[in-house]
Amino acid sequence: MATPKQLAVASLRVAVETCTAALHSISTTGHDTDGAELTTLQADWVSILSLLYGSTTKLALALKPSSPTHSAALSPLKDICDKISALSHCVALLELKHGSTLIQEITSIAEHVIESVRSLLQTFLDIETSDRRQSTGKAGDEYMVRIGTVHETIENARSNLSRDNIAAVRKKLAQNQDSLEDGLQEVDEMTTDQEPIDDWEDDGWGELGVDSKKRLDSDEIERAQKVHAILRMSTLLHKRIMKDILSPPPHSSLKSSASLVQHVDSLVPQSSALLVASDDLVATLYPPQNPSDISTELAAFMDVIKNLRSFIVTLLQELTLAEQMEAMRLQGGGVSQKDPKRWFEACFVQIQRAASTLDSTLNKDG
Repeated sequence: MATPKQLAVASLRVAVETCTAALHSISTTGHDTDGAELTTLQADWVSILSLLYGSTTKLALALKPSSPTHSAALSPLKDICDKISALSHCVALLELKHGSTLIQEITSIAEHVIESVRSLLQTFLDIETSDRRQSTGKAGDEYMVRIGTVHETIENARSNLSRDNIAAVRKKLAQNQDSLEDGLQEVDEMTTDQEPIDDWEDDGWGELGVDSKKRLDSDEIERAQKVHAILRMSTLLHKRIMKDILSPPPHSSLKSSASLVQHVDSLVPQSSALLVASDDLVATLYPPQNPSDISTELAAFMDVIKNLRSFIVTLLQELTLAEQMEAMRLQGGGVSQKDPKRWFEACFVQIQRAASTLDSTLNKDG
């Protein structure tokens, strides 16, 4: 008959294999087109994570290296297997209409949770199969670090999950917004902070082939100021997308329409493209500037703006039509709605004008 330790080791191996299989399932399984409601899945998600938190805690207490109780580890190990399988099943039940950004977010979170649990299980398996029982009982022990990581990962998974696809997209854009504002500040400092830097101060740019200690001349400052004007408006534009489009009222068609929910997913690559184009444009402003390089990156930047403009106009038209139809259905007539199209169109026009001004300057300098 197997001893409690042998049973615990066998159960640990099964649990590790369950985690590995779940990770494979999450990365390869498609998503249903007709399944449970999102609110139901999210409630299940939180419940599963809470139970997993408790089971891993019980396991850590049962298999404490200095004084393990192997028989007490069997029940939490079975629970962990069940909850890991349930977690991967919950991800697979996400419907395509819920939006790809939300699905990607939940998938990534689930993978992090399962990977952290697998690392904890593997640590205990290594201890049990090698009799490596040096333990101080303090936070620095490997198993204590692993269980701390599991708890932190589960807490983040429970508290930071986006409530819907709109929120998931807004979260992505908010991350890019911070980077866009950093780039804008970078250009602002180029044009306003012209005091010499002490020789001892090393900011690391030299290793990348950029001399950040060299200051801009008058022509370079003028170009940087024109780029700053463009980026100031494009950064504001990006911020208004989050405010005017990605912060809809509770019963907006943007939340209920499957086609609009999926359409909004396209804002994520559009936002990322704007960030890359902005960073590339900023990079051309370090001295010595090459007007030809600035012109090339400006053209690439304006291509992104052109694509974004076309997308925003189309999205706002679809959203306005959906809102009007919903108002007619609910109230038998139209209601006045805030129309952000005029603001966005005016902003795109201003960006185009500022870019044309810079382009004229570059043509003269070139």
